[in-house]
Amino acid sequence: MYLQIFYILVNQYVESPPFGRWLREILSGWCECLRGKRVSLREACESISDGDFLAIGGLTIHRKPMSMLHELIRLGRRSLRLLVFGGGPDVDLLIASGMVESLDAAYVGFEILGFAPNFRSAVERGEIRFTEHTEYSIMAGLQANLLNAEFIPSRLLLGTDVLKGLGYKTFRSPLTGEVLVAYPRITADVALLHVQRCDEYGNARVDGVLAVDLLLAKSSRRVIVTAEKIVSAGDFAGSPAEINLPSTFVDMVVESPLGAHPTSCYPYYTYDLWHMISYLEYCRRGMVDDYLRKYVTGVESFESYLDLVGEDSLSRIMVEGG
Repeated sequence: MYLQIFYILVNQYVESPPFGRWLREILSGWCECLRGKRVSLREACESISDGDFLAIGGLTIHRKPMSMLHELIRLGRRSLRLLVFGGGPDVDLLIASGMVESLDAAYVGFEILGFAPNFRSAVERGEIRFTEHTEYSIMAGLQANLLNAEFIPSRLLLGTDVLKGLGYKTFRSPLTGEVLVAYPRITADVALLHVQRCDEYGNARVDGVLAVDLLLAKSSRRVIVTAEKIVSAGDFAGSPAEINLPSTFVDMVVESPLGAHPTSCYPYYTYDLWHMISYLEYCRRGMVDDYLRKYVTGVESFESYLDLVGEDSLSRIMVEGG
């Protein structure tokens, strides 16, 4: 709290060179929240290794860090372990690319468009190790990590097949004697999040449905954020309450306009229903490799992918006034 107040006070002056630059240079040596964290998309993704446990933010077809995932596919990462609250095109695309070893999720699908085809076939064929969660079991595991506890006790899921699948242990409460479930802590190596606004020091504003993004950020070993807009350091100074993801939890920041496409990022744009239908048609015809070659591995960057999608297609998903 005190560091955040200090950051806000300092940023009243950082926009007035040369004093602001001098002050930041002096203070950043001992105050982590004043160090610049902006990097390129390639640099951020190169920090992720084969076999890492990745927590992907957003929810189903909303605010997914798609530009980062495209770059990871181009880098050819393998044996990734994934944690998602609600997965969609993000998970399905990674599975189609042969990058996923295991998946922990409460849901994977395209909402009104139905199941995620590559996820479904990979699970049915035993090509990935899938652990079915409830939303609560993920939240409890993240909360346990945040509290530095080995587990969170709860009576939820007792008597259900979901608990059998999770394999979580039960025990008797030392206070009441009732049977409880021990929800173990969940710790991801890297959390990948897409947000609306962030400054170069990692202070971010996440709007709309938060899902468990803030919990993911606070309970993962590292956090990489892509943002629709990198705002100036002073933008949050007059209204510090706007910051709901402080810089102390963020390790790298990347500016990535339309970086959630084809998922939504309100208030800037809605999800691209037409592009997702096209993707699902590629999958239905057994041509997902063609989709990957055309839109992901066959282009140099996410910007090139957006050029392929086309200005007309992108303009129809933009929210007026966003």
